[in-house]
Amino acid sequence: MTHRPLALLTLFAAAAALAGCAKPQPPLVKPAPPDVVVDYPVRRGVTDYEDFTGHTEAYKVVEVRPQVTGLLDKVYFRDGDFVNAGDPLFDIDDDYFQAQRDGAEASRNLARARKELAKTLLASAERARTGSALAGDEYAKAKAEYDATVAAEKVAEFDLKKAETTLGYTKIAARYTGRLGKRMVDPGTVVKENEAVLTRLVVVDPVYVAFDIDERTLLRVRRLIAGGKVTSAREARLEVRVGLADEDGYSLVAPLTFADNQLDPNTGTLRLRAEMPNPGLQSGSLPAVVGAAAASEIEQKGLKLLSPGMFVRVRLPVGREHPGLLVPEEAVGSDQGQRYVYVVNDKDEAVYRRVRLGPQEGKYRVVEEGVGPTDRVVVGGLQRVRPGSKVNAKMAGERGASAPRAGTLPTSGG
Repeated sequence: MTHRPLALLTLFAAAAALAGCAKPQPPLVKPAPPDVVVDYPVRRGVTDYEDFTGHTEAYKVVEVRPQVTGLLDKVYFRDGDFVNAGDPLFDIDDDYFQAQRDGAEASRNLARARKELAKTLLASAERARTGSALAGDEYAKAKAEYDATVAAEKVAEFDLKKAETTLGYTKIAARYTGRLGKRMVDPGTVVKENEAVLTRLVVVDPVYVAFDIDERTLLRVRRLIAGGKVTSAREARLEVRVGLADEDGYSLVAPLTFADNQLDPNTGTLRLRAEMPNPGLQSGSLPAVVGAAAASEIEQKGLKLLSPGMFVRVRLPVGREHPGLLVPEEAVGSDQGQRYVYVVNDKDEAVYRRVRLGPQEGKYRVVEEGVGPTDRVVVGGLQRVRPGSKVNAKMAGERGASAPRAGTLPTSGG
């Protein structure tokens, strides 16, 4: 029992000695500021606009119907062919109509012969009527006969023209250049005048772009027109930009040609329509699997890029061009619906800025409020930035050609 306090004292002394020999912890290393790419906002004239969903419509839609009743004899096209105006489409058996035409021509020739005979008799009666009352009566009779033959010839000429026109209806040709649908009737079928639809022809060049604008946008545009800030489409050419389903930008331009005269009461929208050429398919734009021969044939047939009924995006300008500041889309962040950017100040600190955005211009966004033309906006490395943190900022030009550069915008897409 007398040795226990001595053992405890020895243990405490050993623990103190070990504690005194422990090395101190090294100080924490402060991380280096993250690398970010900055750039000045792009200065450029911009135009306010509204985006709508639209679709393409055929310039013309023609239902091909027979104008005579008869037996369908021949079909000259394959379903879905492109045809030029004047190309043959159908033949209706013309034996009966050819006989009608030949009979009308014979009647016309007979009427001409009778007129010539009556003309000769009239000349004789005119020479004999001088000084004789009886001869005068003969002349009057000859004159009446001649007039009757002239009228009969005119009727015969009309009947011949009618018969030739009817005969011509047995040959049905394309009235316009366009694309055919499938044939609705096969050869050997008796078709009735103006009833049977043989096929449909659509004119696809040019092509219409139809879209509906809402009442709010319509009122906004009309107030801008009343205030002299926008020129009416009736006074100047107003163009819309058109984007296709497989692209992000708006590659096509179409002038407005039509606005409906009233809003649809069910939807509260007004139908607008623009007209534009339909781009042709070039061999360079076709997949490699098509092959050179097929591509050449496609070009020769004049196939078009757009078909009626395609979905398109329409961008409608609603104001005149005005100065604007733009930043790359990747420079804009979102926080619970609030859009923001980071600006680097003179102390190389990241400053959080809420912004009010305007329209999109290709890969850029118009900033209506929140940044100035001399602000250095973070355009690369946004995810590494925290408000108030130090950053290692480098201008976009120092990071190579792939980075966006101040004062420039790409010419495609927007």
